[in-house]
Amino acid sequence: MMIMYKTIQAFFKTEDDAETVRAELNKLKTNDIIVDQLQDQDQTILLAPITFSGNYSTGMGSGGGIVPGFIVRDEVGDDAPREHTVECEVSEDDYPEALKIIMENDGHVDKNTFEG
Repeated sequence: MMIMYKTIQAFFKTEDDAETVRAELNKLKTNDIIVDQLQDQDQTILLAPITFSGNYSTGMGSGGGIVPGFIVRDEVGDDAPREHTVECEVSEDDYPEALKIIMENDGHVDKNTFEG
């Protein structure tokens, strides 16, 4: 059986956060984990924090899973730049776990990760 992979890119405030996620992702079925620092801050990407929905703490099946969170910037005050990225391919089976790792380390992803 062939393993199918999905690309994931997450954004972090610090290099330490990104390196922690890289180490955790190494435990999953992944390819080409790259930690990088963004150089061009002129582009705007709409980022979404990750959160759980429903009563389940794992999985993305019906009734719950990992979904984009909603933040009201004025209440949270989380405007620190996210200049560090982790990008890799992760197996479809490990994708929910990868999102959980990112969430637990205050990572954000492009909102398009949850569309389609």
